[in-house]
Amino acid sequence: MTAMPTPSGGRVAGWLLAMAAALGGGGADAGPPAPKRTDLVIDLPAAGDLAAPANGQTLYVLDESRGGVVAIDPFDPSKRWTALAERPAADGAVEAVAIGCIDTGMLAVVGRGRDDWSLRTHRLQPNTASDPASPAQTVSLGRSGGRPPAAGDGAGPCLAVSPSRDWLGIGGLPAPLPAVVRAPIAGSRIGPVTSRGGPELAGGIRPRAITISTSEELVLFASGAAPSPTLFVAYQRPPDPRLLLHLDTGLPRIRDAAFCRADGTLWVVGGGGGGGDAAAAADRTPEGLWRIDAVLRNGRQAAEAVCVAPLPGARAVVCLSEKAIIVTHGREARKVSRFDASTPGTQPGATPGTQP
Repeated sequence: MTAMPTPSGGRVAGWLLAMAAALGGGGADAGPPAPKRTDLVIDLPAAGDLAAPANGQTLYVLDESRGGVVAIDPFDPSKRWTALAERPAADGAVEAVAIGCIDTGMLAVVGRGRDDWSLRTHRLQPNTASDPASPAQTVSLGRSGGRPPAAGDGAGPCLAVSPSRDWLGIGGLPAPLPAVVRAPIAGSRIGPVTSRGGPELAGGIRPRAITISTSEELVLFASGAAPSPTLFVAYQRPPDPRLLLHLDTGLPRIRDAAFCRADGTLWVVGGGGGGGDAAAAADRTPEGLWRIDAVLRNGRQAAEAVCVAPLPGARAVVCLSEKAIIVTHGREARKVSRFDASTPGTQPGATPGTQP
């Protein structure tokens, strides 16, 4: 079974039965061997969020210190250029905090002004730097009286574009802005941003990370209403606000998440100490690249996090294919690395370590 398959609407019960039959009551094993690692960017110490178009031929890396975006060929990093120039030094310039690809020629950027937030799009040309002060479109996200938690706390604005490229979601904006907002995409234009049809969340709960599944479901990671040392994962199919699943991940922090289009595997970066005995928690759940598997535990649907690559300071992830998962990691000086995390012999629809 692919990791964390995605049920929809009233088919949840039937999906659980089918999954139970496929698993035969078993669960995932310790996971695959350590993946091959290739460092792509080692000279961008403030590397942050990542984005890539559906074809996976270009990787975009946000430079958090300067606001620019670097583009590279993820399989030949010597091919590199500036896709979005650095933000102006003038007071009041918009600070880029999250990025996403609308398509191969359009980059979306969540930006922060003094106390207002916006979503901007920029047209991209190979080997040409777009001007951050001249976006193709600007959509207001609203105003807030404060700043979001630091990205190192596992929170902060996150942007996800649906596989169909029909809509996008944004989470992690500071209160009093909505916990999650969505906007339709028509070609290269973004429509009105709204919280209508978003997930039903108890008061005060705000996602730490969001992504969108291959079945067009919003997937969010957040702390529960009751104090808990770990985060839950939940699925929601807009515009129905109900959460289809609400499962404990076992991870104290999740900073970013991404689905693999090819096989539906759900990847996250996070881990580390969570509360209580932080050192012991960090030993159990080291920072790094994790795969979230769907398993049966005592006959009930559950999520199991499998550490694929321990990486101190892991903070952003994007999946180009089942053989190319890209991660930003590092504390003082960050790197961007490509991992071949494929498991030989694994078939779509089968959890590694189980018999379909």
